[in-house]
Amino acid sequence: MSTVARFQIDHVRFLDPQGEALGPLPDFARDPAQLVPMYRAMYLTRSFDAKAIALQRTGKLGTFASALGQEAIGVGVASAMHAEDALFPSYREHAAQLVRGVRIEESLRYWGGDERGSDFAQARHDFPNCVPIGTQVCHAAGAAYAFKLRGEARAAVCFLGDGGSSKGDFYEGLNFAAVWNAPLLIVVSNNQWAISVPRSAQSATATLAQKAIAAGVDGVQVDGNDLVAVHHVAREALAKARAGGRPTLIEAVTYRLGDHTTADDASRYRDPAVVQEQWSFEPLTRLRNHLVGLGAWGPDKEEALARECTETVSAAVEAYLNTPPPTTAAMFEHLFATLPAALVAQRDEALRFAPRKAGGLLGEDIGANGGVFRATVGLQQRFGAGRVVDTPLAETAIVGTAIGMAAMGLRPVAEIQFSGFLYPAIDHLINHAARLRNRTRGRLTCPLVVRTPCGGGIHAPEHHSESPEAMLAHTPGLRVVMPSSPARAYGLLLAAIRDPDPVMFLEPTRMYRLFRQEVADDGEALPLDVCFTLRGGTDLTLVSWGAMLHETQAAADALATEGISAEVIDVATLKPLDLPTILESVARTGRCVIVHEAARTAGLGAEIAAGLAEEGLYSLLAPVQRVT
Repeated sequence: MSTVARFQIDHVRFLDPQGEALGPLPDFARDPAQLVPMYRAMYLTRSFDAKAIALQRTGKLGTFASALGQEAIGVGVASAMHAEDALFPSYREHAAQLVRGVRIEESLRYWGGDERGSDFAQARHDFPNCVPIGTQVCHAAGAAYAFKLRGEARAAVCFLGDGGSSKGDFYEGLNFAAVWNAPLLIVVSNNQWAISVPRSAQSATATLAQKAIAAGVDGVQVDGNDLVAVHHVAREALAKARAGGRPTLIEAVTYRLGDHTTADDASRYRDPAVVQEQWSFEPLTRLRNHLVGLGAWGPDKEEALARECTETVSAAVEAYLNTPPPTTAAMFEHLFATLPAALVAQRDEALRFAPRKAGGLLGEDIGANGGVFRATVGLQQRFGAGRVVDTPLAETAIVGTAIGMAAMGLRPVAEIQFSGFLYPAIDHLINHAARLRNRTRGRLTCPLVVRTPCGGGIHAPEHHSESPEAMLAHTPGLRVVMPSSPARAYGLLLAAIRDPDPVMFLEPTRMYRLFRQEVADDGEALPLDVCFTLRGGTDLTLVSWGAMLHETQAAADALATEGISAEVIDVATLKPLDLPTILESVARTGRCVIVHEAARTAGLGAEIAAGLAEEGLYSLLAPVQRVT
């Protein structure tokens, strides 16, 4: 037996809890011109934090997550970032956001339930707060890869808590960044609690930093209450990342001095004596004592800072409380780049009452192998492995990283090998891709296409013949497209890639082998959001999409031999639905049969039938029928 590798995790601390140096200090730690602004930022963060809790207690703010005791982590890391870097926060990173230029009134608007709070005036590249735990790691990895692909000296910085390090998104995003050698820094703020779950019940590892070892990246543990240590380690990690070095995972060990949020009562699960003991390690006193020792701080400056922070926070609170409420139209303004016609009508009804750089492909086996259905054959040889990326087997991270790429200026096309494997990535599609434009009021967008084969008819085993279009069509902000022929696949996919919003592109598996069709590679896209009338008729309207168009057209041919003239409509874009085209057809024919492969219950056929009943009832000579 032989040892193939050995690992160790270093712990970094420069100042003890009383602010005394434990040994030689980095140069910046002896320079008040660099340290004082960081102390001021920590003090402002704590002032804001206390006021936000008071606002929540008096009904002027929604649920708020305090950063009490963790100020050194956010300030230390953010102060090491460059303006052109990108921050991917969790929901407790007020300190980092304030350093990055997010205004206090913007943060208050966010916690007050106003999405306009995420439309940052200064930090235009930074993502909004992330509540779905750990999902931001994949986005940060995707953004970091975008920086690398474009040759930019930028880094992505992602924060999460100790609980988030248990999520698959964390491991998958870290693994992708490592495989891609992307300029990424992940900071795990280990405050010892994931709501009521203690660190000891969260992971059996001696440290959280050692989770970096599995991915093959650098991991280091730092005293999260020592700003000097945090800033030193973050600055070195970011310099390495921008120079093409490996990603880094920093575990910043601290303690959550407050409740999880204002909706929590930590006294139900924590020993008050332990919390009181942890106050002796808090970061502001430590840094203040160090500054006093340098002769750079004293009571007069402390009092002046307290007054200044009180005035700054009070002014921000006044601005927040005086923010006009959003208009009714605001809910539609940033749902899509161009509002679909169906939503224009909804907006008008509601009001009555009250270009990016080219991206690439990423997915499993799409490069050298050309995809399981050979849909991407030759593309990696033509465009290179940087543009056609064979990823690890991780659907969550494929979509999650693609979101980060899209938000940073690429137009990625992600492939999920079969639609039955899409479900792990649904979190990212629904909570992030579909909502990013709206959450940031259009500041960040997501021009992303997710391709996946769907449907049956190829004698595949379970999980290889799903038809999830109705589920996906339920998501606002997400287009759902399903072509029915090679020519329409070409034109609609071009349109999807050029579209400024996320598109779910479902490719019927049967169509890969059902027939061949010559398609001119002329760059001509087909329009999205409209149905295609494939055949005119006067007696009956047949509505279908995807692979079932083949059988539907065959049925129309058979009906013609019996003297029945059937009009055939290919829905193509399932969300948003072009109902007017179907209504116009039924107004001529008087009858409608809807044909689809997916399950009958709550399928899109029911949605179309309901629309005909609501808006075209008097045109119908017989009940609408569904064939599924």
